Amino acid sequence: MRDMPDKTKDGRRGGKDGRMPALLLALCLAAALALAGCSGGDAATGDPDAAGPPSKSVETDLAGMSWEEILAEADGDTVTFCAWGSGGADAMVQQYWEYIRGRAKDEYNIAVEYVEDTAEEEQRLVSDHEGGLDATIDMFWGASGSIQPMNAKGALWGDDGNQWVKKLPNSEYLDWTATDVLYNGAMPTGGYQAQFMKVTPAMVYAADRYDAALGWDESRTEGGRTVYGLPHSLTELSLWVKRYPGKFTYLDLLGSGGFHGRQFATSALYELTDDGKGGWKAVYDEADDDGTRSEKIQRHAEEWNAWATGGEAGEDAFIERAGYVWAYLNELEPNLLQGDSGAYYGADAYDMIARVNAGDIAVSFTTCISIYPKTQSDPSYLPQGRLYLMETSVGYPDFVVIAKNSRHKAAAMALCNLLLEPEANAKVTAMTGNAYNLDLARLDPEDRAVFEDMMAGFPEGSAAAPERLALSAHNVPSGPVAGWIGTAWDAQVVKK
Repeated sequence: MRDMPDKTKDGRRGGKDGRMPALLLALCLAAALALAGCSGGDAATGDPDAAGPPSKSVETDLAGMSWEEILAEADGDTVTFCAWGSGGADAMVQQYWEYIRGRAKDEYNIAVEYVEDTAEEEQRLVSDHEGGLDATIDMFWGASGSIQPMNAKGALWGDDGNQWVKKLPNSEYLDWTATDVLYNGAMPTGGYQAQFMKVTPAMVYAADRYDAALGWDESRTEGGRTVYGLPHSLTELSLWVKRYPGKFTYLDLLGSGGFHGRQFATSALYELTDDGKGGWKAVYDEADDDGTRSEKIQRHAEEWNAWATGGEAGEDAFIERAGYVWAYLNELEPNLLQGDSGAYYGADAYDMIARVNAGDIAVSFTTCISIYPKTQSDPSYLPQGRLYLMETSVGYPDFVVIAKNSRHKAAAMALCNLLLEPEANAKVTAMTGNAYNLDLARLDPEDRAVFEDMMAGFPEGSAAAPERLALSAHNVPSGPVAGWIGTAWDAQVVKK
């Protein structure tokens, strides 16, 4: 008997040149047609009697699919992912996205095409859906201010309750009892918005220059209360700037670094409240323990988010309701770093760090520990830089969503699962400086060690303990407020 020819690289059998002899081909075709006729099926039309049961798809069969079946559907596919920094807006964030692209290809055989996040791209996700078009953006990463409009237009996959996030194996690392996993601002995540990372405000200073000069370790009495060292709340900051006028400022809310400035003002919005006399006060009592203080800030923030997404909200109403914020910021203004025409507001994070290095200011506000990785890539960026986490600052989580009209949903799910994988999530902090979002208590010792090893590389004083960095206490996005607070600040503080 003659040997059967070997398989070619693509798995087909054939002759020496990969082609089947004409007579044999004709016989095979005749046999196939006869079998189709006997079964009553029609292979050409894809009748299940002839072709076997149709393959499953996450579009219609998600509930009954195994993770292996989902990965089989994703194999070889391409996902278009709209993510800030992927186009080079931040070199270190772009480096992280390239790391994710490589792992997605190596481990899932998925190609990732990035689109830089802009207002136009966010609108395109909605307009494709409303126009009945296939999605040009399959997957989006952002906060509630961006995701809420998509959700309101019904443009997100899973809003019918399929809870695709819980089908991801790595979703077990999320704390599904936590408010900031169950809610994206005032919007329920519904199992179709996957929390990915957190933005946590922090203060940065140059330890080698200001420890002795400003006496961080000395206690003092200001306004009837004792303040120790660096300011750890906005109330303490208001006293600190009076003691050290000109040694602090924050970023221009409408400038290129406006993200940081808006988060500073948003922290004031949530931590403070109206004192009933046209001024401000802390939303908590000085005698409150940390847990009670945290609970009151969280509740106040959630009340603001509920109002901001309600029918009575609007920019004019916001300006009036947030009067205590303008009172606080106006009180700070004469004690901020001064420029030629009044208070100087930083242009961007790089400007602020340059002023810390130059000695113009002693302390700067940033978001989480995003400064530290930059110091490692360029040691001249902030020599002896130290960060500490304000105990009352309010940050927020970011989420990943999938477009309802995407034709690559399985691949998008696989990519999202990768983002929640412990090593990849630890890299969020190590490479970008943003806070990871996984619940470390849910990790086994080996995976937890990944985070502990990563944090060991951060200098003491920078949030050296992983538990300290997680800071899930006050993570409430600003939602629509983010769109109002910049112009309101300009009118109520800068031009007042």
